[in-house]
Amino acid sequence: MIKITLRIGLAALVLIGSLNSAALAQGLFDPVISVNRAAITAYELEQRERFLEILQRSSGMAQLARDSLIEDRLKMAAADRASIKLSATQVTKAMEDFAGNANLGLDQLLASLAQSGVDAQTYRDFIKVGVTWRELVRARFAARSAPSEAEIDRALASAGAQGGVKVLLTEIVLPAGSAEELNRARQTAERLGRITSTADFSEQARRLSVAQSRVNGGRLEWANLSDLPDGLRPIISGLRPGQITKPLEVTNAIVLFQLRDVAETTAQSPEVAAIEYARLSGPAEAVQTAVQMADTCDDFYGAVKADPALSFKIHSESPDQISQALSLRLMGLDKDEFDAVPTSEGDQAEIVMLCARVYAALEDVSRGQVADNLRSARISSLADGFLAELRASADIVYH
Repeated sequence: MIKITLRIGLAALVLIGSLNSAALAQGLFDPVISVNRAAITAYELEQRERFLEILQRSSGMAQLARDSLIEDRLKMAAADRASIKLSATQVTKAMEDFAGNANLGLDQLLASLAQSGVDAQTYRDFIKVGVTWRELVRARFAARSAPSEAEIDRALASAGAQGGVKVLLTEIVLPAGSAEELNRARQTAERLGRITSTADFSEQARRLSVAQSRVNGGRLEWANLSDLPDGLRPIISGLRPGQITKPLEVTNAIVLFQLRDVAETTAQSPEVAAIEYARLSGPAEAVQTAVQMADTCDDFYGAVKADPALSFKIHSESPDQISQALSLRLMGLDKDEFDAVPTSEGDQAEIVMLCARVYAALEDVSRGQVADNLRSARISSLADGFLAELRASADIVYH
């Protein structure tokens, strides 16, 4: 009798475990959103959120994940109606190209995503939708996007104003030289990112930032958008006045920028061909003494001769050769201005001084280049409008 009872008990436990597993699986793959009856599951939503957090290097991507998956359903449905389908080879090639932009092979990228809990299928779906949508909008709007000769003439006539955008930024640089400082800086950065007032952000810069600009409340002077580091330029251009960037984690620091204002200039801003800068490092007291004696980069040579403990060098590099952390420091400097570089050693200090920015000569813009720019901008605008129409007419249900 005892054996029979034991067997029944074991069978019950197995059954309960199976039911729990089934319930868990069912919940994970239950639809949480329907877009014109096309389901988005809890699993897809969780996967997309993880993937976006990796891409954006930030948390709190839940809303963006929902919006992007809804748009994916709309885009793929529109592509199906237009009979646009990618081959497996096209999708794989696009996946490889995307990985190559991060200097990774496809297998390397998939392995890295897997370590963060993101499935290969999630990545494949993301890439497939992007490329399919691009093919759809090209096919749909190609005929309407070609600029007229008159439009090209007008664009050429105003070419001097193209790219002439200046931005007014406020920066906060939080020290993150140790694991403890990094955790604390991340928590602080998350709080700072919720600030909506430029005055409040500036006050926090005065209190918390370790950059030289803290004496001005973190406020930087007007800067050409083209002078910003390549990685920062698209981030800043996507902001509206008052908005703050996601925390940018660089060596020994976390950096945030708030956009205060934007202005267009009447002259085209040439690209920076090279940046000349000086780096001085050594014992903190010796570095401080040298800084007090130097007005230009060349003045440091005398200080280094007087104190062998100091290390000094003037560099001349193209912007793409300079690390993101250093680019962010140089960005806010004018000629012969300096700033401290965060270090993890308390008794050592390092400063960087901007010696010069060397600008590339402006080249004549060809009619073909202008036509391509106009066509691309028009297709992008038409695609945005098309997607807005699809979303406005869609039946979106949240379960």
